[in-house]
Amino acid sequence: MKRQKEEVDEEVEIDSDFSDNEDEAGSETESIEETVHNKRLRLAKQYLSKLETEEIVAERDGEINRDPIAHRLQQDLLEEKGKLERRISKRICVLDTRMVLRGHSLSPTAVAVSPTHIYSTGKRGELVKWDLGTGKRVKEVKHAHGKGGCILALAVTSDGALLASGGTDKKVIVWDTTELTPLKVFRKHRDHVTAVAFRRDTQLLISGGRDRTLNLWNCEDMCYVESLYGHQDGITGMDSFVRERVLTVAGHDKTLRLWKIPEESQLVFNGHKTSIMECVTMLNEEVFVTGAQDNCLCVWHINKKRPIATQRPAHGTRPDCWVTAVAALRNTECFWSGSSEGGARLWACGEDYRTVTCIREVEVTGTINAITVTRDLSRVVLAVGQEHRLGRWWQDKTARNSLVVLSLQESENAER
Repeated sequence: MKRQKEEVDEEVEIDSDFSDNEDEAGSETESIEETVHNKRLRLAKQYLSKLETEEIVAERDGEINRDPIAHRLQQDLLEEKGKLERRISKRICVLDTRMVLRGHSLSPTAVAVSPTHIYSTGKRGELVKWDLGTGKRVKEVKHAHGKGGCILALAVTSDGALLASGGTDKKVIVWDTTELTPLKVFRKHRDHVTAVAFRRDTQLLISGGRDRTLNLWNCEDMCYVESLYGHQDGITGMDSFVRERVLTVAGHDKTLRLWKIPEESQLVFNGHKTSIMECVTMLNEEVFVTGAQDNCLCVWHINKKRPIATQRPAHGTRPDCWVTAVAALRNTECFWSGSSEGGARLWACGEDYRTVTCIREVEVTGTINAITVTRDLSRVVLAVGQEHRLGRWWQDKTARNSLVVLSLQESENAER
């Protein structure tokens, strides 16, 4: 026992040789942690001060009259959940100035927009990057999906770091947006890929095609996640927003489907009885808009299986006019639509979304194959072509294959 005690004493004595160093290291660690803590505290105070300043300015303009920081944080929380609603139809105006970008020899088929750039593609298979502010062409990749391949869909992440494209070669390609270099090629579809979308502020990519399948991809790890089935015809339109959900329409099956990814379930909506659904967009997480080949716009609510509002005719008077594209001004009551007859219209929903009113019309010659709106709602980009993006049922030779960039502005005395 005595010998064991001596050994223990020796061990303790040996450990004590390093005690001074450990105390010094500990104090340095505490100092570093304290510095990091102070930095976080300082940044938080700066952020709150910035929010308070912005909200005080807004209060002086007569927009709000409540605690500024609490109001701003509440707005951010509602936006994160996809439940924020701003009524802007009386303040939004479309400026007369527009940019027309020409660089596609055949009809543009898809367009996507990041905070700083526009990405577009055409039936010849080229992928073009434009500067959003100046309209200058920054970079072009010819035959992005191989020779003879046509790109039918584009989507870009919220931060503008990744671009996804889907085409007639049955591939989904993920691109680095800086140099337009391919990072990954996904092969899972058995037919043309006609729609792609990123969930907001994430790298979850969803693709759909003529094989009636939805495929989910994780672009952070560049891997396949799962497939979803349910549509009875090829998917023609798709949209996704904040929550883990995706909204799709599919040609001849005449259904609108909301896919709840974590629950692995879907809601089926029926409305366009005699026509093919062409396109879909989400105003928020609960209200959607679809366009169809019968020149009809339908507004839907997540709790109703039938449309809560219908606008027919939506464009022109010709019986063969199609609604070919729709795009929402997120978290507002407004959305854009485009047609095969040419021309884009800005619509506003009523207080309960049961009425739809056209508040502005922009004349454009040609078929509007795609519409996209910037996240700050300052610009809208139209992809205008001589032909429809999925076929050659008609050709308007008077149209110019181009992108049309319109500027939007919120003003108290809006002149539309």
